[in-house]
Amino acid sequence: MKPIKLTMNAFGPFAGTQVIDFTELKGNTLFLIHGPTGAGKTTILDAICFALYGDTSGAERDGKQMRSDHADISVPTSVTFDFAIGVQQYRVTRNPEQERPKRSGGGTTTMRSDATLWDRTNCSDDAETGVVLAAGTSKVTVKVESLLGFESSQFRQVVMLPQGQFRKLLTSDSKEREQILEALFKTEIYRRIELALKEKSKAMESEIKDIQRHKQWVLQEAKAQSAEELNQRLKEHGENLRQIQQAVQQHRKRREQAQSHLEAGKQTKEKLIEKGQAESHLRALQARVPEMEGRGRELERARQALGLSDLEKSLLGRRKEKAEVEKERLGREAELKATRQSKTDAETKYTLEQGREPERAEAVREVARLEGFTEIVNALDGARRSLAASLTEVKAVKAEKEQKDQSLTELLAYIEAQTNRWKQATQEGAKASAFEAAYNELTRVGKKRKELDTAYKAQAEAMQEHGHVEKEYLLLKDKATQAKEELAQLREAWNKGQASILAASLSENRPCPVCGSLHHPEPARTSEFVPSQQDLKDREKSFSDLEARRDHKLNELREKERKKAATENQVAALKEELGEQAALDLEGLRARAKEVKQAWDKSAKAKEAAEALGKELETLKGQEAALRKQTALLEEKYRGAESRWRASAAVVAEKEAMVPCDLRDLKALQKAQMEAVNRRKDLEGALERARKAVEAAQAALAKSETALQESTRRLEQVDRQLQEEERTFTVRLQEAGFTGMGAYEQAKRPKEAIDRLEGILKEFGENLRAAQDRLKRAEEAAQELTEPDLDELMKNLQVAEEAFELSRKQEIERENEISRETEWLKNLQKLESDFAATEEKYSVLGRISEVANGTNKYGITFQRFVLGALLDDVTAAATERLKLMSRGRYYLQRTLDRATKRSAGGLDLEVFDTYTGLCRNVSTLSGGETFLAALSLALGLADVVQSYSGGIYLDAIFVDEGFGTLDPESLDLAMRALIDLQKGGRLVGIISHVPELKERIDARLEVKATERGSTAGFRIA
Repeated sequence: MKPIKLTMNAFGPFAGTQVIDFTELKGNTLFLIHGPTGAGKTTILDAICFALYGDTSGAERDGKQMRSDHADISVPTSVTFDFAIGVQQYRVTRNPEQERPKRSGGGTTTMRSDATLWDRTNCSDDAETGVVLAAGTSKVTVKVESLLGFESSQFRQVVMLPQGQFRKLLTSDSKEREQILEALFKTEIYRRIELALKEKSKAMESEIKDIQRHKQWVLQEAKAQSAEELNQRLKEHGENLRQIQQAVQQHRKRREQAQSHLEAGKQTKEKLIEKGQAESHLRALQARVPEMEGRGRELERARQALGLSDLEKSLLGRRKEKAEVEKERLGREAELKATRQSKTDAETKYTLEQGREPERAEAVREVARLEGFTEIVNALDGARRSLAASLTEVKAVKAEKEQKDQSLTELLAYIEAQTNRWKQATQEGAKASAFEAAYNELTRVGKKRKELDTAYKAQAEAMQEHGHVEKEYLLLKDKATQAKEELAQLREAWNKGQASILAASLSENRPCPVCGSLHHPEPARTSEFVPSQQDLKDREKSFSDLEARRDHKLNELREKERKKAATENQVAALKEELGEQAALDLEGLRARAKEVKQAWDKSAKAKEAAEALGKELETLKGQEAALRKQTALLEEKYRGAESRWRASAAVVAEKEAMVPCDLRDLKALQKAQMEAVNRRKDLEGALERARKAVEAAQAALAKSETALQESTRRLEQVDRQLQEEERTFTVRLQEAGFTGMGAYEQAKRPKEAIDRLEGILKEFGENLRAAQDRLKRAEEAAQELTEPDLDELMKNLQVAEEAFELSRKQEIERENEISRETEWLKNLQKLESDFAATEEKYSVLGRISEVANGTNKYGITFQRFVLGALLDDVTAAATERLKLMSRGRYYLQRTLDRATKRSAGGLDLEVFDTYTGLCRNVSTLSGGETFLAALSLALGLADVVQSYSGGIYLDAIFVDEGFGTLDPESLDLAMRALIDLQKGGRLVGIISHVPELKERIDARLEVKATERGSTAGFRIA
């Protein structure tokens, strides 16, 4: 990654827009960032890191805390960073969460954080943004990590070495260094191989355990100790099953014989029962024979009566017809009488209506008179409407005029009041600028004062932690010294004891294993305790563990010392920046800032109110002029409306004099006209209706007389026909054998009853014959049969059934048991086969997985093994620079030693000190030596990564402080190494207060601090 341009808006100490164009370096690849403390040098690195990842270079502040205290609230905080990766160019813009002024009204609103990443490779104009690659804070961060190849924390160890944290990559343990190297060299495939082997091994181990658990479960289910025991039990149960099956066959035959005997007994019993039932049924039918003979005679008489039914029906119809004709004749006589009376009444009414001719003539005249008023009343109605409209207009105009007068009065009073308010607000708003400046200064001081309190607290905690760790270290140091002395004594005792042990094994005339003598006049003796070799090993291990704990605690103590020094430097820097203000009370500052803020807010609101009131007064003046103009127009309109009203009133009075009072209303006139017309129509209609009624009555009378004559003729004809049919019916009764009408009525039956009676007699005859046949068949079937003992037969069958079911149950149980045992045995055989095959695979794969995942002598995983080879190249490249900067004293190299057996190994670093000829941990280097080693490692890493991976571009490195710890000679050597980097085109940016660097580096980015914020710009010598 190589920077192109950085644009900061209201970021950190930069109040406005600050643009840093790295193309202004014009080929200079080494530049110095310098300026006074607090001016914003580190902020430039913070801005780059924030634009890329959303956090700062030291990861100690978030974007919300980077808002400039000097910036106007209307200026949003944002960072835009243009950079290149190889030939590709990108632009990223990011703004933190911040308070922004509301678009309408007072106060502020929270603007959420946001970010956008563009690909600008094909953009020729700086104004072009390019193609959007990602939008949104998290999505942009993920995309940047993908482009650069590492996360924010790794970026701060490889590309950007923050103030006080440059040694982190150097002193990281194998685990932390593995993550960085994996991202840089793209060796994730080896870690995935580790995980795949581990997962496969675990899966296979789990499979073996599952097989063992399943096998144990099968044996528990089978209640057997082994497969052999289960197989033997299966053979025994098979032999037993064959015996049970023979018994089942015997019991099945006995059951079938008992079933056959019982079935034969049931059939005999059924035949005897059928014979008895047939005899009983026949006797019952024979008892009903007399009844059926009587019903036969009844059927014969009913059939004879049925032959006379048509003649009787005709006779009854004729009698009914005569009664209807007689009734009709009586009705005709009454109708004729009524018709004659109606004719007389109609003639009388017609004569009366003819005598009302004068009334009809008067009604015609009244209609004509009322129609003459129609035109006048219509004109009167129009005049009245005009009068009402004129009056309404007069009232409306008068009311509107009064309203406008009132509005004008109120408006004038309101204008006067708002003018007074505008004057007061203008005076109050003039104070806003002074309050704003005072508040910004108090806020800045308060923020720095709070940082000082936090630094004091951190310093106290660091001192306390340092004292605590120092005590623990001194205690461990004393224990280690004592343990070392005890170990030396134990070794001496062991060495001395070896002679006495050897002397104890000597015997006369046998050669000594040391001198070969056969005689041993004075063998060595000791009365002291002689430790064993195991005792010596245990004590050596105990001392080694204690020494490791001491060294670890020493490293921790040095870390605490560095932390304490950092907090002391931070306190000193803040006190220097605050000066006398460092002694101010923080709560007092906050209270004063709150008071000034309230006064500022009040003054700002007054200023806004004055502007609003000024605009409002301009509007009100316009409203006043408009109201005055409207009032004059309404006065003129009122006079015209009043004149029109008086003219309409004169027309109404003139028309009313021409019409009676009760007819001046148009509706009343129309009602009177309608009543007169209806009166005329009623009189004329009554005469016409009376005439038509006379004509209708005359016609009805003639019709009634004709109808009466026809009814009399029909009655005489029907009477003659009835007498003839009565004579015929009497003769037929006698011929059918009926003595009279009573006998005929008694014998008469409906056709349905006759049919039912015929069916009953027919069915009875058939049932009687069937019963006789049934008895005959039953007697033949039961011939020579005796009554069977069914209870005994049933008992025999039950005994046979129980014996069969018992043997069959035993057979099924044994078959099921054999089936289960067979299945169990089959499962056990398969499980044993699977177990052997899986265990054989696991013995190989499991060991490979253990070795690949670090369970080996050196605690090195497969990926760390690969990365170790790459790290060797990195340390070789770093050593070339470190040898130069340390005047040939130090070599940086990888070590396979581990701090503890439980810690990861393979990627730890140590230095070889040519002065002592010994290797030691990098944490034992001094502050200046650590800086040189860390710088060498970062540069060496960049060289190797660039050569190995085309996807990772380490084209730039930024170092924040660290040169102040070097002596002049070391500084000179370090500068030589950095200057050599220019040959490879890598950009190196350095932040430092060391004066010599300003003289030796031609390209400088100068940062200046002012009361209104900082500025920055390149200066090329």
